[in-house]
Amino acid sequence: MEMKFLRQRVEEGGVYVDQLFFHDPDGFMIEICNCDNLPVVPLAGDLRSSCSRHSIPNMQSQQTQQHRRHHHIHV
Repeated sequence: MEMKFLRQRVEEGGVYVDQLFFHDPDGFMIEICNCDNLPVVPLAGDLRSSCSRHSIPNMQSQQTQQHRRHHHIHV
């Protein structure tokens, strides 16, 4: 059995995240990543207020480096 997958590395602000994407036998896309490398950043402002009242700036992700590789897994 052969399974196609996509491996990708994303770097942003000096933090690297490796991702692996594939489809399970039912056709659902699965992503596995080491997202725990991403820093936890608290929301700015008064945390006692409702989140819906906060004006959160639109942060645009800039991927400075991205590698994509297509591979096949033989099972």
